[in-house]
Amino acid sequence: MSNPAIYKGKPTAYLDHNILDLFVKQGMIDFAVILRDSFQVLYSDETLKEIKRSGSYAEKFLNVLSSLNAFHLKIVLSQNFAPTEDATISQRDVFEAFREYCKQEPVYQQLQDTMIQSSFKSFGGRKGDSFEDIASEQSKAFSDLMSFMREQTQHLEQINPDLAHAMENYTVAAQAQMEKTLKDSTLLMKQNVGDERDWSGVKDFRNHVEIGPKQLNNITAPNVLEKVWDLFKDKEPYDKLNWTLEDFFSIKQHLIYPDRPYFNYQKVTAIYNHLNFIGFHPDSNTHKERRFIAAMSDLGHASIASFADNLFSIDEDFVIKTRAAYEYLGVRTEVHQVRVENA
Repeated sequence: MSNPAIYKGKPTAYLDHNILDLFVKQGMIDFAVILRDSFQVLYSDETLKEIKRSGSYAEKFLNVLSSLNAFHLKIVLSQNFAPTEDATISQRDVFEAFREYCKQEPVYQQLQDTMIQSSFKSFGGRKGDSFEDIASEQSKAFSDLMSFMREQTQHLEQINPDLAHAMENYTVAAQAQMEKTLKDSTLLMKQNVGDERDWSGVKDFRNHVEIGPKQLNNITAPNVLEKVWDLFKDKEPYDKLNWTLEDFFSIKQHLIYPDRPYFNYQKVTAIYNHLNFIGFHPDSNTHKERRFIAAMSDLGHASIASFADNLFSIDEDFVIKTRAAYEYLGVRTEVHQVRVENA
């Protein structure tokens, strides 16, 4: 696979959804014009996902992106549809990109929605459901995606049978790996949780270590993650586990695919989620589905924005967590908090 071309245009600027929402409400204000003229504005599939959730407001958001001359930022996938360390920036009609996203999105969205359910339960959601209930949903969604991928490659059997065969082998192996991971993780959770149907991992964890937002929000840059780890490393059970900071933030290796490369934008996801979990400038009410989904979108924006030169957001907690992740990983993206009256 050839390497993507190096982008050589204006400095890039990725916009958090609250910036787009500001422009939907207030129009092309001076700040919007500055962004359009001084930067190459970027959006991602996470942006399109949020726009889709906005329902009847979707066209207004798409008009804003069009007015900003925004380009589409996407992760490059390998021939086997595995994520790589590269991303592409493409100029295309944003309405066309949105239509394509909505057309292709359902099977992927089904998987994404089910895969985050374990995390949602750890934040206090899914009351009354067992770990097996969630794992069963995740297994079916992943199986559906693998079937969809095989369907997409059927037309290759005549023109490239080797690739079609490779895809068949990949989907079978991926399904087996997912089944093993779900089985192992479910067993581990059941061993460590008493009342799983009424469980809140966030509440149990913070009560056990006696550390939460009150202590963590006093931590300031630089070296945020190191300072956070210093608070936890002598607490039980970490004092007996011989863990490092990278173990604590789940960035030592990929949890589902430990043999695969683990890229910085994926590590941003792990760090941001764990900072939320332990209570470092956490999003509020994440035990409620709507607020949890919003937090997951923030996590997605923080991840993909690591490919941009600049990231703009109104949300102070988002900015603080994202800066902490970028600082530790050496991501060079400049994170800017936009202060707007009554925002």
